[in-house]
This record gives sequence, C-alpha cells and structure tokens, in this order.
Amino acid sequence: MRTLIPVLIPVLAAVLVAGCGTATGPGPATSEPLPPPNDTVRVVDLNAAMGYRSGPGNPGGTDATHDDLVLLARDILGNGGDVANLQEMALPAARQLRDILRDLTGDEWQLNWAHAAYASFYAGRSKGERPVYDHVSSGDAQLVRIGDGITGQRPITLDDANDDQGIVLPSGGRAFQGAEITTSWGAVDVYNTHLALHQQVSDQDRAADVRRIQETTESRPDPTVITGDFNQTIDVPDPNRLTMAAIQAFMTTYGYTDVAEDKGVTIDQKNPEQDRRRIDYILTRGLRTTNTVRLVSHESDHWGLATTIERSARQ
Repeated sequence: MRTLIPVLIPVLAAVLVAGCGTATGPGPATSEPLPPPNDTVRVVDLNAAMGYRSGPGNPGGTDATHDDLVLLARDILGNGGDVANLQEMALPAARQLRDILRDLTGDEWQLNWAHAAYASFYAGRSKGERPVYDHVSSGDAQLVRIGDGITGQRPITLDDANDDQGIVLPSGGRAFQGAEITTSWGAVDVYNTHLALHQQVSDQDRAADVRRIQETTESRPDPTVITGDFNQTIDVPDPNRLTMAAIQAFMTTYGYTDVAEDKGVTIDQKNPEQDRRRIDYILTRGLRTTNTVRLVSHESDHWGLATTIERSARQ
C-alpha cells in the first residue's frame, strides 16, 4: 500500500485543482450565450440529367459513377441545400448520393423517391461498356437533411403504387412527389416534379398533368414550395398553349410566386447556342424567400436553382 502514495498524491492534487477551477472559473452561467440554432431552410432544385445522352461511352450528364455523384453532392452542399429536389435520377444513384451526403456532412439525410419508368444507366467511359444500372427505377429524388433547420419530414404523396413516395402522372412516364417538412417555425409542404417533353405527350395531356399536381398541392393548407423541370416556358410565347395556360392559371388562382423569374434561362447550360429557355422553376405560396440564385451544376445540361424559405409575415 505504501508504494501507491506517490501515485495517489499527484492524482488527488490534480482533481482538487480541477475542482477549484470549475467552481471559481467562468462556467457556463457566465460565458457568452450560445448562438441560436440555424433554423433556415434552403431548397435546391436541379435536373440531375442522369438520362442526358445516357449511353455506352457518352460522358454527357451525371453518369452512373461515384465521382459524378460526388460532384452532384457538391452542387447541393455548395449551395447550402437542406432539401434537394432532383429530377432525372436512377434509384441506386439516389441511394448512393444520400450516403455521400451523409458522409460529407455528418448529418442524417432521408430519401423520398418517385418512380417514373425503368431505364439503364452507364458510366460513359467506353463504347462497349455494359450498364452500371440495368433496367432500374428512374424518376425523381427528394433528399432532406434532418438537423437545425428541419427537425423531421414525412412523405405526403403516397398512393400505394411502385413501393415509393411519389405519384406517376396520368400521362405516364413522369412523376411528382412531396413531403411535409417540420421546421422551428411551422410545417411546409415541398414538392418536386418533372413534366414530360411536348414531343412525348400531347399538349392536352400535359395540361392534365399540371391539374393533377394541383389537386394534391391545393388539398392541403400548409405553405408550399413546388420546384421542378416543367419542360415548359410560361413567360414567352409557346405553341403548347394548353400546358402554359394550365400552369399560369394554377399560379394565379392559388397565389404562387415565381421566385426565380429574374434569374434567366435554365437550359441548355452545356450548349446555350442550341437552347435558351427558362423551364425550371421554384414556385412558392405563403412563404417569404431570400437569396434566390441560379447555380452552375457540374454535369447537368440544366442550371439549378436555390432559395431560402422563411415564414411569411402575413402568417
């Protein structure tokens, strides 16, 4: 026992000194107050373009590779995304992207998926390559970061089809999805959608798709954000007059604000001489938005959009 005394004395002395420091030093009660938690919510919208020129040996768009998905994650995080609404994705890639976002941020990210069709996706490295994802679900991905800004989320477009969190539009081949997110200042419904090309579906059917989205979004009282690739202009003359009129009527009737109206064209980022249209939108109802930007994406042929949403002063 005697041999332990030299060891115990310095240990006890250290404990006593530490205890005295805690009692007399500047403890939590006298330190500077902690900053308030970050309760802002930033929504990023981007057509990820996994179907853009997808084929063996073609490197266009976001390919089915880990490197391209990291670039997509950096598009989201570089613009402060808390909700990422992505169109033209492959389900396995969306799951990988969720995991990459978790690894890069240390935060929990949750994936909502909207199946639209089945497709194959390539790495875009060699002409004779086999698909990385063969005949997999393609559609829309909604990724939600759970943290200070968003404390929870739940899908609100469940129709018991396709074992997912989305709804296939009546014209077929395209889908939309929505989630109710919980913030410190209330609940907000956030929707992600993708309309068919006019070459694929009649003007009448595309207009009906818009009204189908409207049925869901306007059946709920929460403040609302709708983003997506509409494949449709709404502020310049367009031969698809029925679809254009349906979107305009929707916005006017229910009081939506086109928050990125002044940010310019959204396609074609890669070949602007071929296509200069504004077809991607962020529409809001009952919300205030700040810091809206058009963003440059690494791989997509679309520019992306991002905005910060806040409670409206009128609420």
